[in-house]
Amino acid sequence: MRDLWRGDGKWCRMGTMTIRLYDSAWVILRDLDAPQQVKKDRSNPAVFHIAGFHYDIDGRAYFIAEPAPQIVQMLSLQAAREFGLSTQYATPKELLA
Repeated sequence: MRDLWRGDGKWCRMGTMTIRLYDSAWVILRDLDAPQQVKKDRSNPAVFHIAGFHYDIDGRAYFIAEPAPQIVQMLSLQAAREFGLSTQYATPKELLA
């Protein structure tokens, strides 16, 4: 069982959640107030960066320097829009250089 963020300031109990991270997705991390955007590592496509932490495609944390917070929810496009987040794919400027 996992706790899921409902978006109204409360957590609810849900069954096992399976996710697949992708570049530019938005997720909720435990103990962080705001949704965080997923960024794929350009030198290692098996690594995703979220709020300075590192995860694999299945949302499992890589413990490099400190434990990473658990991903408790991946936002749907509708939920991202409701939060006022961009749902457009944005290419990082360093990739364009």
